[in-house]
Amino acid sequence: MTQPRIPKESQSLRQTRKGERVRVERIEGESTVCHRLREMGFCETAEVQVLNNSGALLCQVCGARVCLSSKLAESIFVAPA
Repeated sequence: MTQPRIPKESQSLRQTRKGERVRVERIEGESTVCHRLREMGFCETAEVQVLNNSGALLCQVCGARVCLSSKLAESIFVAPA
């Protein structure tokens, strides 16, 4: 099975700076976790703005504010919006 192509600009949501707007490229991890993140609005191509990135990650997605643990934020890969 071939590995998915990763864009050079791709980084985890955890690495995104406060105030930055990014677009979700992919989500990795257990299928139940990925499914739940998509239900929360972190679908591929969704635009996310990071509101705070100290400890837990506070972001805005689909018009809602969502707080994620650092571990969950590591499983969401994003690129500049």
